[in-house]
Amino acid sequence: MPVKSLKGETTTWYYLTDFGGEELSFLKTNFKFHPLDLKDCAGEAQRSKIDTYRNYLFLVFQLPSLNAESNRVTIDQLHVFIGKDYVVTVTKEKLKFLQNFFYKLGGNHKLREGIFNQGSGYLLYRMLDHVLRRRWAALDQLDRAIKKIEQDIDEGRGKRAVFEIASLRRVILQFRSVIDPQRLTINTLSRLNAAFLKKDMTVYFDDIDDYIEKVWFSLESYRDRILSLHEINESLISYQTNKVMRLLTIFSVALLPLTFLTGLYGMNVELPFNGDPAAVWSLFGVVALTIAGIFLMLKKKDWI
Repeated sequence: MPVKSLKGETTTWYYLTDFGGEELSFLKTNFKFHPLDLKDCAGEAQRSKIDTYRNYLFLVFQLPSLNAESNRVTIDQLHVFIGKDYVVTVTKEKLKFLQNFFYKLGGNHKLREGIFNQGSGYLLYRMLDHVLRRRWAALDQLDRAIKKIEQDIDEGRGKRAVFEIASLRRVILQFRSVIDPQRLTINTLSRLNAAFLKKDMTVYFDDIDDYIEKVWFSLESYRDRILSLHEINESLISYQTNKVMRLLTIFSVALLPLTFLTGLYGMNVELPFNGDPAAVWSLFGVVALTIAGIFLMLKKKDWI
């Protein structure tokens, strides 16, 4: 497919999607990128990273998204080359937010010129700011999911909450594994002094760095909350289990005298009151009243 591009007076954005042989040939023909970088674009998914060269930077970003229904995290890959007068983005599939931003600039000449005339670094900043903020907005779903678990625990649905907590812990772990290298990548970019980027770009990249740090601390907060909910839920389930076990133990112990008497008088031997049914039933009644008295006493002391 033809390589899409947007051109300004000083900067060009080459937008490569569905990356394959044709796109790889275009990069080899028009740019002098390192073969290992091109191999990364065509190869397996990688962690976020930044490679610096004399005339360009090569960046890799993992972009997570969360399916609210299945609680599954999917990760897309974005590769970016940036030089003095160009930005090249490479994706294996179309990324919704990046595509929206590309066509938004394509359809708004004034906005495009306002961004492109400030250089490739500013275009990269606006692109990352647009894409990262929208992809990490998935954290709002985590907050709602945690509140739902809190409600389930409050309403006594602890067994259901066990599975929800386990699923959410897995999601948070996946998000943390994505953002940890991304923090390092953005932080390195914000402190980079590349000759082909304007000096004032560090201020803009610092803005993204601050946002990613906020996302990191939000994930830390969510992790702590879900761990606390896990401990609370486990304590409540353990308390309910112990309460049931205690009640069953009390019943089994209380019925032992009646079981003993039933077994004793069921034997084919001579026993006291054996010939007096009324006396035997009276004996059983005394035992039953004693058991009932014990239950009332335990109930009064709130032991059962």
